[in-house]
Amino acid sequence: MNIKFTPNRTAKILLVIVLFIIIAIAYKKRKKLKKTAMNTINYIKQKTWDIYSNRRIDTLHPDIRAKTKEFIIRAEKELGIKLRVTSALRTWQEQNRLYKKGRSVSGKIVTNAKAGESYHNYGLAFDVVEIKNGKALWNNPNWQKIGNLGKSLGFEWGGDWKRFKDKPHFQKRFGKHHTTLAKLYKSGQRKGNYVLFS
Repeated sequence: MNIKFTPNRTAKILLVIVLFIIIAIAYKKRKKLKKTAMNTINYIKQKTWDIYSNRRIDTLHPDIRAKTKEFIIRAEKELGIKLRVTSALRTWQEQNRLYKKGRSVSGKIVTNAKAGESYHNYGLAFDVVEIKNGKALWNNPNWQKIGNLGKSLGFEWGGDWKRFKDKPHFQKRFGKHHTTLAKLYKSGQRKGNYVLFS
Protein backbone atom coordinates (compact mmCIF):
# COMPACT_ATOMS: atom_id res chain seq x y z
CA MET A 1 0.00 0.00 0.00
CA ASN A 2 1.43 3.37 -1.08
CA ILE A 3 0.54 6.36 1.04
CA LYS A 4 1.18 9.73 -0.53
CA PHE A 5 1.49 12.83 1.56
CA THR A 6 0.90 16.15 -0.11
CA PRO A 7 1.39 19.07 2.25
CA ASN A 8 -1.34 21.67 2.22
CA ARG A 9 -0.66 25.40 2.09
CA THR A 10 -0.38 25.75 5.91
CA ALA A 11 2.12 22.87 6.16
CA LYS A 12 4.23 24.42 3.40
CA ILE A 13 4.27 27.79 5.20
CA LEU A 14 5.26 26.08 8.48
CA LEU A 15 8.02 24.18 6.69
CA VAL A 16 9.40 27.41 5.22
CA ILE A 17 9.30 29.09 8.66
CA VAL A 18 11.12 26.16 10.29
CA LEU A 19 13.78 26.18 7.55
CA PHE A 20 14.19 29.94 7.93
CA ILE A 21 14.69 29.55 11.72
CA ILE A 22 17.27 26.77 11.20
CA ILE A 23 19.19 28.88 8.67
CA ALA A 24 19.09 31.92 10.99
CA ILE A 25 20.41 29.88 13.93
CA ALA A 26 23.15 28.32 11.79
CA TYR A 27 24.16 31.77 10.53
CA LYS A 28 24.33 33.19 14.07
CA LYS A 29 26.35 30.21 15.31
CA ARG A 30 28.71 30.53 12.33
CA LYS A 31 29.43 34.15 13.24
CA LYS A 32 30.00 33.21 16.88
CA LEU A 33 32.30 30.29 15.96
CA LYS A 34 34.22 32.52 13.56
CA LYS A 35 34.58 35.18 16.27
CA THR A 36 35.81 32.56 18.79
CA ALA A 37 38.33 31.23 16.28
CA MET A 38 39.57 34.77 15.50
CA ASN A 39 39.93 35.54 19.23
CA THR A 40 42.04 32.41 19.67
CA ILE A 41 44.22 33.39 16.69
CA ASN A 42 44.64 36.87 18.18
CA TYR A 43 45.73 35.41 21.54
CA ILE A 44 48.37 33.30 19.78
CA LYS A 45 49.92 36.53 18.45
CA GLN A 46 49.75 38.40 21.77
CA LYS A 47 52.15 38.28 24.66
CA THR A 48 51.12 38.35 28.30
CA TRP A 49 52.22 41.09 30.72
CA ASP A 50 54.98 38.79 32.01
CA ILE A 51 58.11 37.62 30.19
CA TYR A 52 58.47 34.58 32.51
CA SER A 53 54.93 33.45 31.73
CA ASN A 54 55.53 33.89 27.99
CA ARG A 55 58.61 31.65 28.15
CA ARG A 56 56.82 28.97 30.16
CA ILE A 57 53.73 29.04 27.94
CA ASP A 58 56.01 28.38 24.95
CA THR A 59 57.01 25.06 26.59
CA LEU A 60 53.38 23.85 26.73
CA HIS A 61 51.77 21.49 24.22
CA PRO A 62 50.95 23.50 21.07
CA ASP A 63 47.26 22.59 21.49
CA ILE A 64 46.91 24.57 24.76
CA ARG A 65 49.27 27.52 24.27
CA ALA A 66 46.70 29.95 22.83
CA LYS A 67 44.10 29.19 25.53
CA THR A 68 46.74 29.56 28.25
CA LYS A 69 47.76 32.98 26.88
CA GLU A 70 44.10 33.94 26.66
CA PHE A 71 43.67 32.91 30.31
CA ILE A 72 46.57 35.09 31.52
CA ILE A 73 45.54 38.08 29.35
CA ARG A 74 41.86 37.89 30.31
CA ALA A 75 42.70 37.55 34.02
CA GLU A 76 44.51 40.90 33.79
CA LYS A 77 41.91 42.64 31.58
CA GLU A 78 38.71 41.29 33.12
CA LEU A 79 39.66 40.55 36.73
CA GLY A 80 42.52 43.00 37.25
CA ILE A 81 44.68 40.05 38.34
CA LYS A 82 48.23 39.63 37.04
CA LEU A 83 48.86 35.90 36.87
CA ARG A 84 52.28 34.39 36.39
CA VAL A 85 52.76 30.88 35.02
CA THR A 86 55.11 29.33 37.58
CA SER A 87 55.33 25.85 36.11
CA ALA A 88 54.50 24.41 32.69
CA LEU A 89 56.16 21.47 30.92
CA ARG A 90 58.11 19.21 33.28
CA THR A 91 60.32 16.43 32.02
CA TRP A 92 59.90 12.97 33.53
CA GLN A 93 63.26 13.41 35.31
CA GLU A 94 62.09 16.71 36.85
CA GLN A 95 58.86 15.04 37.96
CA ASN A 96 60.79 12.22 39.67
CA ARG A 97 62.99 14.76 41.49
CA LEU A 98 59.89 16.63 42.71
CA TYR A 99 58.21 13.38 43.81
CA LYS A 100 61.23 12.48 45.97
CA LYS A 101 60.90 15.73 47.97
CA GLY A 102 59.57 14.96 51.43
CA ARG A 103 60.01 11.24 50.78
CA SER A 104 63.57 10.13 50.02
CA VAL A 105 64.93 13.70 49.89
CA SER A 106 64.51 16.36 52.59
CA GLY A 107 61.83 19.00 52.15
CA LYS A 108 58.07 19.31 52.00
CA ILE A 109 55.97 17.02 49.77
CA VAL A 110 55.06 19.07 46.69
CA THR A 111 53.46 16.47 44.43
CA ASN A 112 51.67 13.13 44.61
CA ALA A 113 52.43 12.33 40.96
CA LYS A 114 55.35 10.21 39.82
CA ALA A 115 56.89 10.66 36.37
CA GLY A 116 54.27 10.05 33.68
CA GLU A 117 51.36 10.56 36.10
CA SER A 118 51.32 14.36 35.84
CA TYR A 119 49.81 16.24 32.91
CA HIS A 120 52.78 18.61 33.29
CA ASN A 121 54.90 15.79 31.80
CA TYR A 122 53.03 16.17 28.49
CA GLY A 123 52.84 19.97 28.46
CA LEU A 124 49.10 19.77 29.17
CA ALA A 125 49.19 21.42 32.62
CA PHE A 126 50.46 24.62 34.15
CA ASP A 127 50.46 26.34 37.54
CA VAL A 128 49.78 30.03 38.16
CA VAL A 129 50.02 32.55 40.97
CA GLU A 130 48.83 36.13 41.27
CA ILE A 131 51.63 38.69 41.40
CA LYS A 132 50.81 41.82 43.40
CA ASN A 133 53.37 44.53 44.19
CA GLY A 134 56.07 42.19 42.94
CA LYS A 135 55.12 39.37 45.33
CA ALA A 136 53.44 36.01 44.76
CA LEU A 137 50.09 35.63 46.55
CA TRP A 138 49.78 31.91 47.28
CA ASN A 139 47.17 32.44 50.03
CA ASN A 140 44.83 34.30 47.76
CA PRO A 141 41.16 35.25 48.24
CA ASN A 142 40.84 35.42 44.43
CA TRP A 143 41.39 31.70 43.74
CA GLN A 144 37.71 31.05 43.04
CA LYS A 145 37.56 33.87 40.44
CA ILE A 146 40.77 32.61 38.86
CA GLY A 147 39.48 29.03 38.87
CA ASN A 148 36.16 30.06 37.29
CA LEU A 149 37.93 31.93 34.49
CA GLY A 150 40.17 28.94 33.78
CA LYS A 151 37.18 26.59 33.69
CA SER A 152 35.32 28.92 31.32
CA LEU A 153 38.22 28.41 28.90
CA GLY A 154 37.94 24.62 29.11
CA PHE A 155 40.61 23.88 31.71
CA GLU A 156 40.19 21.48 34.61
CA TRP A 157 40.98 23.29 37.86
CA GLY A 158 42.90 21.60 40.68
CA GLY A 159 40.90 23.67 43.17
CA ASP A 160 37.88 21.46 42.43
CA TRP A 161 39.65 18.23 43.29
CA LYS A 162 38.31 16.36 46.31
CA ARG A 163 41.33 14.37 47.53
CA PHE A 164 44.05 16.98 47.09
CA LYS A 165 43.14 20.59 46.28
CA ASP A 166 45.73 22.23 44.03
CA LYS A 167 44.43 25.75 43.43
CA PRO A 168 47.33 26.98 41.25
CA HIS A 169 46.94 23.99 38.87
CA PHE A 170 45.10 23.94 35.51
CA GLN A 171 45.14 21.20 32.88
CA LYS A 172 43.50 19.90 29.72
CA ARG A 173 43.15 16.13 29.38
CA PHE A 174 41.71 15.93 25.85
CA GLY A 175 39.76 12.92 27.13
CA LYS A 176 42.97 10.99 27.87
CA HIS A 177 43.93 9.47 31.22
CA HIS A 178 47.59 9.86 32.14
CA THR A 179 48.10 6.09 31.68
CA THR A 180 47.03 6.42 28.02
CA LEU A 181 49.32 9.42 27.56
CA ALA A 182 52.21 7.47 29.12
CA LYS A 183 51.67 4.58 26.65
CA LEU A 184 51.62 6.99 23.70
CA TYR A 185 54.72 8.73 25.04
CA LYS A 186 56.69 5.53 25.63
CA SER A 187 55.66 4.03 22.26
CA GLY A 188 57.12 7.04 20.45
CA GLN A 189 53.80 8.54 19.36
CA ARG A 190 55.07 11.98 20.16
CA LYS A 191 56.99 14.92 18.83
CA GLY A 192 59.62 15.74 21.41
CA ASN A 193 57.78 15.96 24.72
CA TYR A 194 54.36 16.35 23.12
CA VAL A 195 52.10 13.33 22.63
CA LEU A 196 50.38 13.13 19.24
CA PHE A 197 46.63 12.78 19.69
CA SER A 198 45.81 11.56 16.18
